Amino acid sequence: KTAVSKSAQQNQAQLDPKVLDSCKLVHAAWNELTRTWSFPTIHALGLKEPAGFNELKRRIDGISATSLAERLKQLEKWGIVQRRVIPKSPPLVQYSLTVKGHELQKVLGTLAEWVKRWAGKEPNSLEFIVPK
Repeated sequence: KTAVSKSAQQNQAQLDPKVLDSCKLVHAAWNELTRTWSFPTIHALGLKEPAGFNELKRRIDGISATSLAERLKQLEKWGIVQRRVIPKSPPLVQYSLTVKGHELQKVLGTLAEWVKRWAGKEPNSLEFIVPK
């Protein structure tokens, strides 16, 4: 155990501090974004916006009101979702993606295509290799 720890420490010490900072930044973002219901919430918002809370809840199969409220609050904090209150009686609250959120949705769309492309395929399938 000690040898592994020393080896890991030596490898980390050899890395450029900029590389370490970049890894920390990316890993922290991945950990936050991959929390339960984040991706489905972004996807559901991207289908048609703006959307109200209950409409989003209907679009996301299995999500509780509490979970949706938490996800929307966190995504708003990260600048991915914006919340707009329309003064009516009662007030109407609508959610939409920010420019940052739309960019993330495109990235997630690419990931979704990758998932669908490889579903049921062997991991080393040559089916997708284009001949030269």
